[in-house]
Amino acid sequence: MDKLKVMKTFKLIAEEGSIARASAKLGITKAAASKQLIDLESAIQTQLFTRTTRKLKLTELGQLYYESSRKILLEVEEAESLIKQSHQNPVGTLKITSHRHFGEKYILSHLKEFITLYPNLKIDLELADRFPDLEKENIDILCGPGIEGPDNLIRKKIASIFHILCASPDYINEFGLPKTPDDLKKHRYITHSFRNPDNLLVFNNKKEIYVDYQIRLNDAKAMLQCALQGLGIVKIYNYFVDDHIKEGRLVEILQEYREPQKSIYIFYQQHKFPQQKVRVFLDFIFKKISF
Repeated sequence: MDKLKVMKTFKLIAEEGSIARASAKLGITKAAASKQLIDLESAIQTQLFTRTTRKLKLTELGQLYYESSRKILLEVEEAESLIKQSHQNPVGTLKITSHRHFGEKYILSHLKEFITLYPNLKIDLELADRFPDLEKENIDILCGPGIEGPDNLIRKKIASIFHILCASPDYINEFGLPKTPDDLKKHRYITHSFRNPDNLLVFNNKKEIYVDYQIRLNDAKAMLQCALQGLGIVKIYNYFVDDHIKEGRLVEILQEYREPQKSIYIFYQQHKFPQQKVRVFLDFIFKKISF
């Protein structure tokens, strides 16, 4: 038995004082409305109406049940109304974890516009190069990883990216331009401490070489600053250095040996009906990604 459906029928019968009039308003047969009332009385083991040939009258317990039903149905209507409103103007807190540099470039730079569009949303943003447990940590969206992730998450490809080997013109003028991967063994290399191993370079011809690093850092932005200062050759994602290469501050090295592209993703939890706050963010951010 659909309790809410039957409760609505009972409430209307009580207000109309007639099964026939209530059934007409509900668009069902008198027999169907009568059966719902009988099923309800049987389920709660209480007589709700005294019946005469002309009308129905609530019993004392029926009156109490009517008052409670009216309040419950009103609360349900208000809840449904809030849900409908949230579809137009999402509310609540949107919790996002993003890999740091993706978040800086594609979330922080557009955050003002997003909040202007959806002012009733609160944003809880963590910039961290990790793959969290979305369900355990109550995270709505994860942005930026280059791995496929667990099967219990929905994964959408954001873009294809690749690493670029590059150095500043000053470095190349001083130390020369590598012509083959093996030439890198003679050069100063800047690496990331999170890479494992942090001294291995792999190229599109499957060639692998190990290099000694000159500088090791735990942040890609710091690696970029060192490269711009002419301190060595750096391996870094293309979207992070494209502008520097276009404007001549960095020069790509060994482009013909560039390693294969990899995909980066946005992840979110599987739900039959994804929350509107998640939908609007995904629609927004995909429009802003330009690489």
